[in-house]
Amino acid sequence: MKLVPYLHFQGNCEEALNFYKDILNGKVEIVSRYDNPNMNAPEDYKNKVLHGVIYFGDNSIMASDSFPGQQLKYGDSVSLSISIDGEAEATRVFNALSKGGNVLMPLEKQFWGDFFGHFVDRFGTRWMINGTA
Repeated sequence: MKLVPYLHFQGNCEEALNFYKDILNGKVEIVSRYDNPNMNAPEDYKNKVLHGVIYFGDNSIMASDSFPGQQLKYGDSVSLSISIDGEAEATRVFNALSKGGNVLMPLEKQFWGDFFGHFVDRFGTRWMINGTA
């Protein structure tokens, strides 16, 4: 397992990643944008970041622009993302951590091929679980 902070932005994710990259001497990789047909994003949002990563030293931070029309509130802009090998272990971790919390997106197979789910645990911490298929 690997734990990675995941930052959410209100339309300026790429600008923020490049800002952090310059300061941290890192490298930015824009993995995908909202132009994916599965996202049904408005035309003016298709160039926004659906998923990006900044690498610096032995560290990384993942990030995205929030879905169009979704307003971020204090505390909503950071999630802890765990990448897990295999659906069974991802399901175990997802179910245990989300118990007593609020599931925002059930752990399900996604268009990129992995299993993904998002929730707020009973302590108010936001988690993203990605299990490789």
